[in-house]
Amino acid sequence: MVTSKEATAEMEKPLDVSTAKLLDKEMGQLNSLKDVLSRSVQVASSVETILVSFDHRLARLEMTILPVYRQTGNLQRRQQNTEKTLQALDYVIAFYSVAGEVEGVVRERPNSIGIGSYLQAMDKLKAACKFFQDNNPQSSELENVKSLFEHGCQQLSIEFRDELKKYQKPLSPHITLELIELDESEMNEELLSSIDLIPVSIREDLKSIAFWLDKNGTTDRLTVYAKQRSYVLLESLKALKVFQKSSSGERGATLNHSLNSPALSRSRGIKLDVSRIRTAKISQKATRALLRAMPVQPSSRRQGTPHQIEDTLDEHDVAVYINQVTALHRLSFCELLLAHQLVPQDKVTRTFELIIKDAINDLVGEGEHMASQAHKSVSKGDIQAVLSLLTLLRHMTVMNRQFETLLFSCQPSIKAQFAAIVNTLQDTTGNALDAFVNSLRSEGERALPKDGTVHELTSNALVFVEHLLDFASTLAPILQKEVPNVDTMKSPPNAKLCLGFYIKRVLSYLGFALVHRSSAYSDPTLCAIFRLNNYNYIFKSLQNSDLLTVVTLAEHDCAKMYRELILEQKEIYSESLKKLLSYLNTSDDASLSSLNESKLKDKERHLIKERFSGFNKEIEEMQRVQRGYSIPDLELRESIKRDNKEQILPKYQAFYDKFSQIQFSKTSGKYIKYTPVDVSYKLDEFFDVAA
Repeated sequence: MVTSKEATAEMEKPLDVSTAKLLDKEMGQLNSLKDVLSRSVQVASSVETILVSFDHRLARLEMTILPVYRQTGNLQRRQQNTEKTLQALDYVIAFYSVAGEVEGVVRERPNSIGIGSYLQAMDKLKAACKFFQDNNPQSSELENVKSLFEHGCQQLSIEFRDELKKYQKPLSPHITLELIELDESEMNEELLSSIDLIPVSIREDLKSIAFWLDKNGTTDRLTVYAKQRSYVLLESLKALKVFQKSSSGERGATLNHSLNSPALSRSRGIKLDVSRIRTAKISQKATRALLRAMPVQPSSRRQGTPHQIEDTLDEHDVAVYINQVTALHRLSFCELLLAHQLVPQDKVTRTFELIIKDAINDLVGEGEHMASQAHKSVSKGDIQAVLSLLTLLRHMTVMNRQFETLLFSCQPSIKAQFAAIVNTLQDTTGNALDAFVNSLRSEGERALPKDGTVHELTSNALVFVEHLLDFASTLAPILQKEVPNVDTMKSPPNAKLCLGFYIKRVLSYLGFALVHRSSAYSDPTLCAIFRLNNYNYIFKSLQNSDLLTVVTLAEHDCAKMYRELILEQKEIYSESLKKLLSYLNTSDDASLSSLNESKLKDKERHLIKERFSGFNKEIEEMQRVQRGYSIPDLELRESIKRDNKEQILPKYQAFYDKFSQIQFSKTSGKYIKYTPVDVSYKLDEFFDVAA
């Protein structure tokens, strides 16, 4: 084990050279570090001294500057307060001088100085009123400006009313007729500038006044506006009615027209020309519009006592009413456009309702009266009234849809008025159609034609149902009940199908009526001619129009049925030839069939004489009787004559050839009165007088 002495001794031994150099190097680095550390301590002490000195200086500066800053801020606030006070004083002083500044303007009429300048003066008065009301409600200045403000409001209301009055002249009937002829697609904002109800410059002034008054709580002028425009609307409709009635009175009896669409419009440009040069032309247009609305040609149906006339639905009145309804729609549309320009948007609907209310009530009342007249006319069997009623219903159905669009934002009670008229007219029409069918099967007998021609009942019925073709879509809601086994809620039937079933019912009852009434003929041949004429007339009428197509939807074998009926009556008629043909038949008599021409017996001569005499009398009687029969249809008449010849002439020719050469009498010319050619001429004279 090494002792401490030994270790010390060992350390004291001299180091080798390399170790000594390394140790010197490390000692040098240590001394350098000590030197750097000493300098760093000195720098830190100097920086600390500087920072302490800077802090002391900042504290002294703050103590010096802060009072100055605070004093400057106070001075700035005082300056701002002074400026605000001066501004407030100027603001207040200005209110005290407003009355004097604007009184001269407000006391004048607004249009004399310009609506814009007048409204600016009124805005100043309004601000002054609010100021004094809020700050000094007991001051005399408030009374002054308030009185002047109320005067200005009154002047504006008067100006608004007077300007409206200048343009409350009813619209010319010429312009209204142009509006009626416009298509619904042409109803747009350009229309207002075309008819120029109120000039654009005036509309701008009225709009400024209206909006200013509404903004400042004065709403009575909306009532004034509504009343004046309502008056214009009513008077325009009255002027049109007077003009139409005078036009129809002067020209209605000389102009022709036909059934057509209830929409009385046609495509044309929007710009309306109402120059004097076109006055006569537009007058003619009024008459055409009237006649277009009529279901049939003008007649003189309105005869009788005043009370009877009053209860009759007249086609002229219907035509006038149709144009009145269309005119109301067109004029109301123009009034709505105008209201959008002159009335605040939140007040447009209510104002528009006030404008059109009286006109709608008048037309609705008149429509209800017409429905009542139609009901009374129909109850009297007036088919003309039914057609007028259908024309009215068709137009009202079209116009009801247009009014629903126009009155979309109006109260439901207003929109429902036109729908109520349509429902009333539909009910009346349904009753009228049922009444017409019932009239066919009624027991009341009409005089049968003596010549067996087409019965008036048949011609009237066919004319009536043919007119119904033009109203198929209008009648669809009414005639849905005619279609069996159809759920109208899920799938409404085709309009023509509904009409087809109704016409089928009409033809069925008409057929029963014809059979029943023809049984009154004592002559079966004339009865057959009567039925043949009527069946043929019905079938031809169906063929010559779209009626057959419509009826076939409900009765597929309609055409076949009438052909069979016609053939059946021809066969019945041919029964009338049997007696005549019996004189020409020699096969039923052995003595005539096995005749010895060289040795005639007295009995044989007598038989030949009887046959010729009987034939002569029968052909003459048939000619006399059937000459008075009527078959108005040329094709049917000629076919009957042809059939008669085909049945009679060959047999008579054979009879004539066989016995005309036999000397069965010394005066054979007395018995052989007619050659086959003569018989043919006699057959040609059948139906000749009536034809």
